[in-house]
Amino acid sequence: MRNALKDYYPGAIAAFGTDLDDRDAVAILEIAPAPALGRQLSTSKITSALKRAGRERSLQRRAGEIQAALREEQLAQGPVLEAAYGRSTKAHVAMIRAYNTQIAALEEALTSDFEQHPDAGIIRSLPGIGTILEARVLGEFGDDPNRYYNAKSRRNYAGTSPITRASGKSHVVLARHMRNRRLADALDQ
Repeated sequence: MRNALKDYYPGAIAAFGTDLDDRDAVAILEIAPAPALGRQLSTSKITSALKRAGRERSLQRRAGEIQAALREEQLAQGPVLEAAYGRSTKAHVAMIRAYNTQIAALEEALTSDFEQHPDAGIIRSLPGIGTILEARVLGEFGDDPNRYYNAKSRRNYAGTSPITRASGKSHVVLARHMRNRRLADALDQ
């Protein structure tokens, strides 16, 4: 969709940038999938679309920014081509809306299922970790409490304990390369 918008509706890219799955972009592109429709939007229509999408703050300011970006002078395609691109964009917006709904439902199910696990409190105590990464860390460590001999073996598996090599006057600390990469990525994020 981004490439199509660059071709026929650069004002939409100026208004929303690369966040085309954002609620503001979805709401506006749903009612104005073509440049001609975008230029006709009033701030009150933009504001009401943003409200329906769930925006609560800075409505007037954001509506003014969107209207200015959509009304800027831009290169135009022929009306037939713009209409075809508009139908395509409208279909993409419908798919993005469906994807966003399904993602929200999956996150809700993940949160409720994660809370039922007995080790959820331990994983949740990690600083800066969200629900999705919590579930990923828990899944990669596994359910068996006796799987790891001690805390060091658990850190070795995750790749968070360094390898220290000392010989004579030389002392080297290296990163552990043999590790569960999915777990290490989740902990890094």
